[in-house]
Amino acid sequence: IKGLGQRKKKEAFFRKIFILQLVGLVLTYDFTNCDFEKIKQKYQKTIYDDLKEYMNGSKSTQFNSTISCNNQPDCLTKIQRITFSPTHGCTSLAKEEFALRTNATFALQCPGYSRIQINNAQAVEKRKKREVTTNKCLEQVSQLLGLWGRFCRSFRKQ
Repeated sequence: IKGLGQRKKKEAFFRKIFILQLVGLVLTYDFTNCDFEKIKQKYQKTIYDDLKEYMNGSKSTQFNSTISCNNQPDCLTKIQRITFSPTHGCTSLAKEEFALRTNATFALQCPGYSRIQINNAQAVEKRKKREVTTNKCLEQVSQLLGLWGRFCRSFRKQ
């Protein structure tokens, strides 16, 4: 009977792992069918300024870690991950103005993109009471600036 209980626990564990893997696959969006030109225009008109304002005098060159991307869909995938996936030391980027605009831009210019639900009243209140921006958040925004720059420069190669 003891062996049966352990076997059921292992089965339950592997079932949970399998479900988590499926959820990860479902949550990954394929950016290949987006209107890249319109996304670039929106970035240059508003998102860039929001990112620079977030950095607020910090130099992106003070952060050494850079993330590269291979093409426009890959850049957008990495921008989405950094912007909307909380990490240790920086959990609130998704509520920032640049993130709200990024989300809206993806939803408008990428067929089938599912908007990330953010309570706008909560987001505005959060911006008003923003805590001291951590170095980890600044580093991530610096990475976003680099990825957006590579996304925009990739138009020149086509």
